[in-house]
Amino acid sequence: MNTVDTGAPSAPQTEQTTAFTAERARSARIARAGRIRRGLAMAAVIAAGTGVIGLGTGVGGASAETAPAHAGWDGSRYWFKNSQGEWRWTAHLSVYQARTGTASSSSSSAVSVPSSAGGITQGWDGSVYWFRNSSGQWRWTSHEDVYLQRTGAAPAASSDTAAASSGQSSDVETAVAFALAQLGKPFLTAGNGPDGYDCSGLVQQAFRRGGIDLPRVANDQYAATTPVTASQLRRGDLLFWSEDGTARGIEHVAIYLGGNQYVEAARPGTNIRISGISSGYYPSYMGRP
Repeated sequence: MNTVDTGAPSAPQTEQTTAFTAERARSARIARAGRIRRGLAMAAVIAAGTGVIGLGTGVGGASAETAPAHAGWDGSRYWFKNSQGEWRWTAHLSVYQARTGTASSSSSSAVSVPSSAGGITQGWDGSVYWFRNSSGQWRWTSHEDVYLQRTGAAPAASSDTAAASSGQSSDVETAVAFALAQLGKPFLTAGNGPDGYDCSGLVQQAFRRGGIDLPRVANDQYAATTPVTASQLRRGDLLFWSEDGTARGIEHVAIYLGGNQYVEAARPGTNIRISGISSGYYPSYMGRP
C-alpha cells in the first residue's frame, strides 16, 4: 500500500477543528441569548398591554399618570378604581358608570365636582346647572327645567331677560342696549366714545345711560359692584379678568348678556363684539352694579 504525504501535519488539523467547533458554540450561545431577550421583550409588551389597556373597553391604566384626587370626571376623562384598588380611566361615561355602578340619567351627568370648581355652589356656573341628588352626590344638567325639577326650585326669571329687582331692571336693560348698539365700533385705548371704546370705557358709558355711575378703571369698577358667584349671574352683571388672580390685578371687564355670552371691547385691533364664556378664558371675578 502506498502512503500519500499531503505535507500537512495532523496536529494543526486538530487545532483548526477545535477552533471551528468553539466558534460554532459561541455563535449558538449568542443566538440563544437573542431569542431569550426577544421573548422577554414580547412578554413585557403583552403584560403592559394587559395592565394598561383593557381591549375593547376604552379603559386605560394610571401607571404612567399622576393619581387623581378623587374618582369621577377631571375635565378630560373619568377616573375609577378597579377590583384590585388600582386607578383606571375611561373617556366613555357609559363605561365609567358600568364600572362604578353609577346610575345614569338622560338629562344629567353623574360625575364628581371638578377640583377646580372652587366656590361654585348649587345652580348655574356659567355653563351647566349643579345640584345634589337624594344621596348627596353632585349632578349636573344643561337643562334648566331638569334642574328645577330635581331641586324643587321655583322657576326664576331667565338670566337672558331678567334682572334682580324691578327697580333696576329697566336701568340695566338700558345699559345693555347701549352696549349692544356699539357693536362693530373699534377698540380705542382710553376711549369713551362715541367713535370707539376700551373695555371699562364701554362699561362706564353704558351704565351711565342707565343712571348708574361707575368708576372709569376696571378694578375700580369691580370695587364698586356687589360680588356674585357664577350660579348667581344674570343679565347686566359684570365679568372681570385678572392677570394675577387678584382684584388689584383686574385688567378687563365685560357685560354679561345671559346664555353664557357677554359684550366686550376686547383689545387693540378688534371691534366691540359678543363673546362666549369658556373654560380657557374664565372670568376671575363677577359683580353686580
